[in-house]
Amino acid sequence: MRILASPEARSMINDQGGLLFVWVATAGTVRGWAKVLRTSTEPPEDALEWRRFETKGFLVFLPPWMRRLPRELHIEATGRIRRRVRAFWDGCAFVI
Repeated sequence: MRILASPEARSMINDQGGLLFVWVATAGTVRGWAKVLRTSTEPPEDALEWRRFETKGFLVFLPPWMRRLPRELHIEATGRIRRRVRAFWDGCAFVI
């Protein structure tokens, strides 16, 4: 898995401790349900079980139950008023 992160996203993650947790969640849409990626810089209770991936300047963690990985994990800073870090599966907002 290749991790591509924007400079602003790297800076935001480093400012919050240098750890990024990414997992798949189900979200309701107008056309039904979609699987999307969620992110957090706060470690979950079972963080020691998560798989670790090193990239330039920070660590990315994926849950052990996430068997299939994207070819590329894109990490961006989004939002105009409330800035946050988002992850994209092979550049898409939903899991393929």
